[in-house]
Amino acid sequence: MSLLALAACGSLVAGCGGDDPEPAADAEPVELILDWFPNADHAGIYGAMEEGYFAEEGLDVTPSVPSDPAAALKQVATGKAPFAISYEPEVLIARSQGVPVVAVGAVIPHPLNSVIVRTDRGIRTPADLEGRTVGVAGVPSDRPLLDAVVRSAGGDPAAVKVRTIGFTLAPALAAGKVDAVIGAYWNVEQVDLERQGVEVDAFRLEENGVPDYDELVVVTSDEIARDRPDLVRSFLAGLRAGQDWAATDQTGAVDHLVEANPDLDRETLTEQVRATAELLSPSDEPTLNVDPAEWAAFADWMRENGLLTEDVDVDAVVTDAFLPEDR
Repeated sequence: MSLLALAACGSLVAGCGGDDPEPAADAEPVELILDWFPNADHAGIYGAMEEGYFAEEGLDVTPSVPSDPAAALKQVATGKAPFAISYEPEVLIARSQGVPVVAVGAVIPHPLNSVIVRTDRGIRTPADLEGRTVGVAGVPSDRPLLDAVVRSAGGDPAAVKVRTIGFTLAPALAAGKVDAVIGAYWNVEQVDLERQGVEVDAFRLEENGVPDYDELVVVTSDEIARDRPDLVRSFLAGLRAGQDWAATDQTGAVDHLVEANPDLDRETLTEQVRATAELLSPSDEPTLNVDPAEWAAFADWMRENGLLTEDVDVDAVVTDAFLPEDR
């Protein structure tokens, strides 16, 4: 599939990106609001930018890091940027509140959010969290997700203590201030903690009571989807090529990410990109694929667990209509 296409591309070179990474003078400027600072999850985005895949689609893409990630969807909805990277639960909640945004592709098609535990505390299964303290960022989804994970192993969620520690999840776990955290990513924080010598394990959500969902998705507005379908298709075509490239040329992907974010540690990032590669360009589904039926099932789960207070028209909140036909 996509990796085979990329391999063929590597032998032919011409027309496959990398020859002319500079956008043409008449390329359309496009702003992309990221969910966070550049990291391994964005390897495909920076690959598409720096290897010329967006340029081949006539786009000059500029990413930005929002001061408030939660505001990105409203910025897209009001036309301040045509695209943003967001989270499936956030998109569903926004849509239920009347924010006119739609997910058009999945950058990361499975949960990265996980319950990361210190193994030196004797935690072997989610049920072992009973009587332990779990650090949370304080977002609404923390408790329902944690409860589902504990319940899936036969544990009693009411017996798990929760402490709000903001977004210092990994430092708090490394310092031993909590026994576990939820909200950290197994491909980023777990790798970083292990490199620090902290013995940890991760209970992945989709393997422990939570339905599978897309962690990071490309979002645009209803207006752009309706009035600029060619722009959406071009953006996704360039991004797909970048995702496939980053999964195979991981050293190159690390180079581009370090250039974009010099605070990243190259060795740690190399491991994180390696852990993320299969998600960037999956071997079992098309790159960037979104599954409306899976979204419907996750929306039902969110409603049952109090994360959605209103029904959501899933046909309006996610579509695969703009994905490349030859994906």
